[in-house]
Amino acid sequence: MIAMPKYLVFMDLDGTLLSSDHKHISVRTKSTIERLQKHDVMFYISTGRMYELAKITQGLLNPNVHMITSNGAVFDGPAGQEVTHMGAKAVELAYQVTQVNKLPMMLFTPKEAYFTEKIPHFIAQNAGNFDEAFGYKEIKSLDELKEVASEITNGVVLSKGDLTELTQAHDKMAESKLLRLSSSGPDNIEMIPLKTDKGTAVKRIQLERGVDADHTFVFGDGMNDVGMMKEAKYSVAMGNGLAEVKEIANYVTETNANDGLAKFLENFFKNEL
Repeated sequence: MIAMPKYLVFMDLDGTLLSSDHKHISVRTKSTIERLQKHDVMFYISTGRMYELAKITQGLLNPNVHMITSNGAVFDGPAGQEVTHMGAKAVELAYQVTQVNKLPMMLFTPKEAYFTEKIPHFIAQNAGNFDEAFGYKEIKSLDELKEVASEITNGVVLSKGDLTELTQAHDKMAESKLLRLSSSGPDNIEMIPLKTDKGTAVKRIQLERGVDADHTFVFGDGMNDVGMMKEAKYSVAMGNGLAEVKEIANYVTETNANDGLAKFLENFFKNEL
């Protein structure tokens, strides 16, 4: 019999759980999470990053922190990893659209990462899905892509500086109705399977774990967090979050640099800590 938690907490990574360098979790935040885990609060990292890359952040916390990755396409369920694929047609379309202006694109399976154009260093530093220590494989042609297309769960298209090119690519892909599009910032397009986002994963986990929206917390700062915010009574936008996200969230906390996530939870659970 799987023990049911009293509360679920879903935390975006970049701009939320992680410090501004995308690599560290503050001592206060880590300590707060560990204390609440002893009080039947179950934590999930919820990110656009691929599963293997998200494990690096999980390693900064502990193995009892579960994961939603690839913007909801890959997540930890009670019986193991649950995976949704983008579909070969959607992946091939994304390749053809991004090749028009040679926009850098990264594609992911739970374990492998691919890129179609060399990613300039300044872009790579700001792309949460990128870690130079991680092995990326280059896709040099549509034929090469077809060999792995059916395994892809999600992807991200990056701007080279001209946002008009990104907008054109976005509109072409949206027109196709083959995939779902989101964004973690103005300089990228996040691609996920149709009818899938962080929110669909949260909903599924709530059902599987027996926890309702009234006992669910969601923390985020970007538009790709909005889907999961709609599934929680305690939807919390970070102080550094986008204005649109703050409007949608039920609460606003302090910035990620100022332990906003930890402070909100400490205040809510002050009688239990």
